[in-house]
Amino acid sequence: MVIRELETCTAGRSRVKALGRNHTLWSLLVQDLALAENRLPDGLKSQLTSLGLWSMRYSTMAMLKDMPIAPLLEVNRNVVSGLAAQRTNAENGAAHTQPRDQTWKAPHSA
Repeated sequence: MVIRELETCTAGRSRVKALGRNHTLWSLLVQDLALAENRLPDGLKSQLTSLGLWSMRYSTMAMLKDMPIAPLLEVNRNVVSGLAAQRTNAENGAAHTQPRDQTWKAPHSA
């Protein structure tokens, strides 16, 4: 839903609303990652937290300045794609494997 809003927002109010929802989504995810009950591996939690903090900062800056939304879309699509792949692997009984490059880098931003 957030991806769709970011894809279709224009300028002004719809852009701020979409960026605000993206910020809220990542804020909730970062809060969940900090919970002791979150069973993700610590390294993955750390990477996702860094990604979330970057996304929240970028969303805020994009609200204040005319920064492109494309980097946020790229990150969100990649996360959704990774989650879908994990779900497919789990449904097929495949063992969880870590990505080869475990160092996440923020997309180049203007």
